[in-house]
Amino acid sequence: MTVGSAPNAEQRDLARAAELAAPLRRAAKLARANGLGYAVFGVLTILLSLPLDVAGLLLGGCLLAVGLAQQRTAPGLVAGDPATPGALARNELVLLAAITAYAVAQMTILRAGTSAELERLGDSAGVDVVGLVDAIAGAVYGSVIVISLLYQGGMALYFRRRAPVVERYAHEVPQWARETLAKL
Repeated sequence: MTVGSAPNAEQRDLARAAELAAPLRRAAKLARANGLGYAVFGVLTILLSLPLDVAGLLLGGCLLAVGLAQQRTAPGLVAGDPATPGALARNELVLLAAITAYAVAQMTILRAGTSAELERLGDSAGVDVVGLVDAIAGAVYGSVIVISLLYQGGMALYFRRRAPVVERYAHEVPQWARETLAKL
């Protein structure tokens, strides 16, 4: 292109593709980063839960699966796949459900036990150790649920709100321009 000449149709298509792809690239980068974090924490949770903590193994497996799914699905945003925002949002909601189920199980079914010695020590000091342990566990796991609801719920909403941008990108940008931009 010479100085002062108007851009041709291909250049306009590439410029529009770059403009519409910018927020999708940011969202894909966030999804990949979250996915990597989930996968790493999933592996760590599995390792720390070996050999007997079934609830921890299940949560770690869910973290790992969601992390790998986020990694695999994220490129669909920049490719203009209209199913991608919904898939990313569902992954976050699956993780939210798993974390919530784990926390509720820890507060109810899988309560932390106290040793007989600790209970005797508490009795001699006039402290209800079992009640104290239950209260602390309730506060900790209740906080985990609230934080997860805010984070995973917020991420699900964030990805879901990218659907109109993906649709606009897929409809307004020719396939060749999306493919060219994806290679950059």
